[in-house]
Amino acid sequence: MIVRSPEPGGVLPPGAALRVGLRLAEGAGALAARLLVDGEDVTDACDQRVAPTHPASRVELLYTPPGGWSPGEHAVEVAGERWAFTVS
Repeated sequence: MIVRSPEPGGVLPPGAALRVGLRLAEGAGALAARLLVDGEDVTDACDQRVAPTHPASRVELLYTPPGGWSPGEHAVEVAGERWAFTVS
């Protein structure tokens, strides 16, 4: 993982997007990892930004839940890493 925003224990403003950047495995044409927020797979609901390299070497996932974030702590899991952040 190369980017995670907010960082573990960090604070995310209510209208902001969760941002996770991952390296793609060599030769991979697409991201195999899944993004879970509060136990729910939200990967397909993410906006994806693929690095403009050939071959693609990294992808960034951006997620904002429909209706916005509820205040409080939220758990994230992706590529075997887990952390939590708080929406103020």
